[in-house]
Amino acid sequence: MIFKPILALVGAAGVMFAVSPVSGQTTACPTTATACSDTASLPNPIYLAGSSAFEPILSQLAVQISRAQGVSIIYQPISSCNGVSAVSPPADLPVPQPLTGTADYYLTNKTDPTKVDICNCNLAGNTMAAIGVSDVAFESCQTTARPATIGEWFGPEQAMLIVVPKANLTTTALSAEQAAAIWGCGKYQGFTDPNAIQQRSATSGTQIQIAKNIGVPEVSFVGHPNGSSSAMLTSLLSVADPQTAIGFVANDFYDTKRSVLNSVAFQGKGQNKAYYADSDSIADDLLNVREGRYMIQGPLHFFSTLTAGAPSASAALVINWLTGAAPIDPSKPGSYVTTVATSGDVPQCAMKVKLDKDGGYFSPYVPPVSCHCAFQKAKNVRLPAGACPVCKADTDCSGGLKCQTGYCE
Repeated sequence: MIFKPILALVGAAGVMFAVSPVSGQTTACPTTATACSDTASLPNPIYLAGSSAFEPILSQLAVQISRAQGVSIIYQPISSCNGVSAVSPPADLPVPQPLTGTADYYLTNKTDPTKVDICNCNLAGNTMAAIGVSDVAFESCQTTARPATIGEWFGPEQAMLIVVPKANLTTTALSAEQAAAIWGCGKYQGFTDPNAIQQRSATSGTQIQIAKNIGVPEVSFVGHPNGSSSAMLTSLLSVADPQTAIGFVANDFYDTKRSVLNSVAFQGKGQNKAYYADSDSIADDLLNVREGRYMIQGPLHFFSTLTAGAPSASAALVINWLTGAAPIDPSKPGSYVTTVATSGDVPQCAMKVKLDKDGGYFSPYVPPVSCHCAFQKAKNVRLPAGACPVCKADTDCSGGLKCQTGYCE
């Protein structure tokens, strides 16, 4: 893929994405699906496929990438393990298969610039994914180790939450063993109706993360299957008795549905109490994720084919933007941390721990450049007086602190 000059692309982006006004239409999406390969509407397209849990954050980053870099992110949310297979086929497939059907692209909403519209486009028959996106590691999806010809990069940390309808005020915590009784046997206290117990599928990264932490194989889950988090929400809220309904979603999805869902604290194996992903049931700080008390979490994984040890130039650019390794807009260096934080995940620069594997053990982690303060500021976390002073250089900081992502820490 050859990119046109960035400035020319940015200057033309508004024209390229313009949609003729339609009476009563507030979405920026065209009234009919376009071709994903239509470079007049979608300049410099790059194709990704995989985790549906990542799409809320991807949509926000994608409009920034389009605006600042003139690159169109086109995404097919086909589940984590299918995203891995899109770039590295399992043993029973000889070569990666092309993406088929429709995919998503992203435009700023016409009436509310803080919102993003997810639009559909039709894929050509020979469209290949340049990047596979997964909530879990390669080995959690396929039975073999990751080939040397496939590169792996880590994105934001995601928490997967067990959730119940808002009307259920009694189910506030579950242990790994209790969750195993629900999804492994369909029998724990009031959770005995397989149509009220919700699951995703064996290729869902969210389900695999839950599985790794409760000791039930993802292929053996009891419950009503759902193809997406939105479908799970619909199924969960359709259960006649909300006290019998239970499911799981990624935190970024939960953050947008707090008015209708409650998260459930989780006690992992070897822990002596249950923890919410946040510091408590009503907070929005992901403290227990960042500090390693909440167990059902893991980094987003990006996979791409390597040639001579490196991904394609276009894939490398997009991976750097999506992992925060390079700023999407150099004039707004803090926008990545803010976007990830306010969308419900944790950038790696704000993590204090890392996992050795999916469902594994934590070890301390010190990021090369920290953004703990920037993350907490973006989440509006109340900090002690004098904490996280603003800075532009290390000389602005005292007490052995360094200027990192705009704050002394």
